[in-house]
Amino acid sequence: MIILDKQYVSRELRDYLTESRVPVLRNDAALAAAPEGAFRLVSDDEADALLAQGDRIYTTCENSLSWVLKHSPDKGLQKGIALCKDKAAFRRMLSKIYPDFLFREVDAADLEKVDFSALKTPFILKPSVGFFSVGVYTIFSEEDWKRALEDIRLHSDDWKKEYDESVVANTRFILEQYIGGEEYAVDFYYDGEGKAVIVNIFHHEFASAEDVSDRLYCSGASIIREHLQPFTEFFNRMNEEMGARNLPIHLELRVDNGRIIPIEANPLRFAGWCLTDLSLHAYGFRTYDYFLRDIRPDWDALLKGKEDKIYSFIVLNPPASLKSGDVFNYDRLCASFRNVMELRRIDYHAGPVFGFLFTETLASDRAELDHILRSDLTEYLD
Repeated sequence: MIILDKQYVSRELRDYLTESRVPVLRNDAALAAAPEGAFRLVSDDEADALLAQGDRIYTTCENSLSWVLKHSPDKGLQKGIALCKDKAAFRRMLSKIYPDFLFREVDAADLEKVDFSALKTPFILKPSVGFFSVGVYTIFSEEDWKRALEDIRLHSDDWKKEYDESVVANTRFILEQYIGGEEYAVDFYYDGEGKAVIVNIFHHEFASAEDVSDRLYCSGASIIREHLQPFTEFFNRMNEEMGARNLPIHLELRVDNGRIIPIEANPLRFAGWCLTDLSLHAYGFRTYDYFLRDIRPDWDALLKGKEDKIYSFIVLNPPASLKSGDVFNYDRLCASFRNVMELRRIDYHAGPVFGFLFTETLASDRAELDHILRSDLTEYLD
């Protein structure tokens, strides 16, 4: 079963739900996504019956977590969701694997009272419950700390309006050790036996050490082949502590000199805003379909003939200088790429981004990716 949310429903997902007849919870988002009769809509009671018989459940956004926690009879699933969503609980669980990793939890009301001189920089400040880099700050200096606290004061009420409290909560924050190395985002699920099945691996690239944006994620044969086995082994080790079954997860981590350190885990979904569809553009399968049908990707076959390609999704986040009258020129943007596989426009007057771009780039010539990574996008404004 799938639960849709108002945040975003892609054309690819709509087509899949229409053709597959996978049960979709009847809610406002499902009714808005397609005409009546297009999806196999189920009521809360029908959904309860499906969950009671052990059907797997997938959500497009964590705004639906509160519904799942209320309706699912699976205590193990509820525990897995709770461990992933509460970053402090997740970090405490991981302390059994990494007892030397430093973090502390602080109530939002007490942030101003923290003695900065007693903190070891660099470190990360972020909400205990969060999504989409909302409220995440890299702190290198006391000036960074002061700017972060001011930003929290200015925008915390906006976060509450944009996301459900189960997705972003600004009552507690975590100060945690800065994790070095290269960052990756992984879509995977634990099967019925608690074994990890990876369906997507992305290299999350940054413009600088201070950058915490979600601008650029890249996938490709070399990335998947290098990390498939070590990531799978680590997720299996992690599940010795979690005990999760039939649970999809989008997890961000860093690899520093071979050491795999998770940053955060997002349960019951893969990459947000349906960006997990990169697997469909790049490798020809839908990650959520593989999860619901318990299919393991045949990566050797899927990667054949793709050795010289980089597949990317690009988050088009607006510049801070954006004015109400500015118009984003999507044609100019697309003309700067060799092969645009899909452009997803978002109403940036109502949402947080201009849209999303899926591209295919030659591994031997990635100048277009290096450029978009560092662009503030003002060059595409009219």
